[in-house]
Amino acid sequence: MSDTNSQIDFDHIHRYVGDDPALISEVLGLFKNQIDMWSPNFDVSMPDESWGMMMHSLKGTAHAIGAVKLAAYCEEAEALVGDGRRSGSRTVKLEKIESAIAQIMIEIQRWEYRQTIKQMKSGN
Repeated sequence: MSDTNSQIDFDHIHRYVGDDPALISEVLGLFKNQIDMWSPNFDVSMPDESWGMMMHSLKGTAHAIGAVKLAAYCEEAEALVGDGRRSGSRTVKLEKIESAIAQIMIEIQRWEYRQTIKQMKSGN
């Protein structure tokens, strides 16, 4: 990871899309779209099938940007169905997921800001 405190592994993204800011922006945009789609539906009481599908989808989009911690939380949450669903477990895991998402969104905003500054300095 480029920054050990980072929630996003930009080295991971660069391995797949190179140093093209437009492609990186697109990958980060896909992540943001997934969050916009799923976060209004976060509900610990949702049926197991819906919960599992949502967590699986979030896990995949987290992996795409190298958000290892978020992906791990989603994988753990994905298992909280059927017999693995203990009272309060989803609530605790969802709090961790939401916190990780908030940190990732801040990192995305910082990256976007830095890209804007670079464009302004280069005159593009």
